[in-house]
Amino acid sequence: MKKWGITGGVILAGDKVIPDGGIGIEGERIVRVASSSGIKKEFEETVDAGGRLILPGIVNFHHHLYSSLAPGIGTKSPMRNFREILENLWWRLDRVLDEETIYYSALNGILQGVKSGVTTIFDHHASMGYVKGSLSIIEEVLKKAGIKGVLCFETSDRGNVEEHIAENIEFFEKHRDDRYIRGVFGLHANFTLSEKTLDRISKERPEKMPIHIHCGEDRIDLEYALEKGYSGILHRLHSHGLLDERSILAHCIHLSEEDYRILEDVNPIVVSNPHSNLNNRVGLINRDRIKDFVLGTDGFGSSVVLSLKALYLSGKGKDEDPSELYNIFFKRSARILKKFFPDTGEIKEGNLADIVVFDYIPASIPETPESIIYHLIFGLIPESSYITISNGRIIYMEGEFTFLDGNDMINIRKAGEKLKSLLSRDGG
Repeated sequence: MKKWGITGGVILAGDKVIPDGGIGIEGERIVRVASSSGIKKEFEETVDAGGRLILPGIVNFHHHLYSSLAPGIGTKSPMRNFREILENLWWRLDRVLDEETIYYSALNGILQGVKSGVTTIFDHHASMGYVKGSLSIIEEVLKKAGIKGVLCFETSDRGNVEEHIAENIEFFEKHRDDRYIRGVFGLHANFTLSEKTLDRISKERPEKMPIHIHCGEDRIDLEYALEKGYSGILHRLHSHGLLDERSILAHCIHLSEEDYRILEDVNPIVVSNPHSNLNNRVGLINRDRIKDFVLGTDGFGSSVVLSLKALYLSGKGKDEDPSELYNIFFKRSARILKKFFPDTGEIKEGNLADIVVFDYIPASIPETPESIIYHLIFGLIPESSYITISNGRIIYMEGEFTFLDGNDMINIRKAGEKLKSLLSRDGG
């Protein structure tokens, strides 16, 4: 079992900043958190962080890896509102995805994430023309990279619901006791799910299988639930017995008063995706009403640090309370992550060694853990990992991925060109 250490870093360990700290790793786990000198005495093999900032591995709580080949692929169709963005871009894209494009979309998105210090991804997948086995393709890439994932398939009435349900449940059952990969039940959004479909899901979904769904990303989602006779989006889901404290609800922008009440009662996992929301011009989460949330990217890149910057800039800016942002980015993220992977989320002895050394040397030592937030917002460049470690293994170091095969980067480009061709055949 390999035994080695990192020294010479500014480390956030729990709620403590260690100015000249070190971490001892044995196998998959952190076995010591101490001063640099202490680690050097105990571990013969060490890597010098050179004064860089060392944080727990970052979690992307809502991603769409299938979208990672889309940058630069345009559409001639209008995208004047949220529904047109879905119909004329994303729904066209997800119906032409095949085994190859799913694989390399996942690989490309994961590479971006690893460069950004991400060691766990909650992915919400859609490939309407390739359902069965699609989650296993993404799992294969996660295992290749050596990072953790929580996967689901986007169940929607615009595809074969029976296939969608089967893919979700089969993957969940297969990974009930997996230490690195988990499954949850993916749902697109209220406005693409009929009463018949929700009834069926509520009957067939295994007990204790959480859902992962878009909630109130746009006003049309709330209006649909109201038209169906419910008092809101969450009220509809709750009426079908689908909500609990492990439900993953992305966005939660357009909610009713009843929805806010249910949020307080059930306390599900709310994921805000501010830079995606700004791009789609759908509004932003009401932070006066929802304080307990974590961050994702919604497929708008893979850097959660960029999501944090967007949250800051779209919120109170210079008047932000750094302790609130610290809680969102670190403490709540760790608490939520432990619901799925108990021995993760913090740089702590006994935990799995999921660590990012950012290529950023703080000009001054953070006086408090909360002040690290300002370094992330104003100092650190997204996608600037120096070393990314997952389960005790270095997977990225000084600009090099340690898990890539020789033709992977070329094949990502080929898959991107293939996807562009498939889309042009589908309507351009």
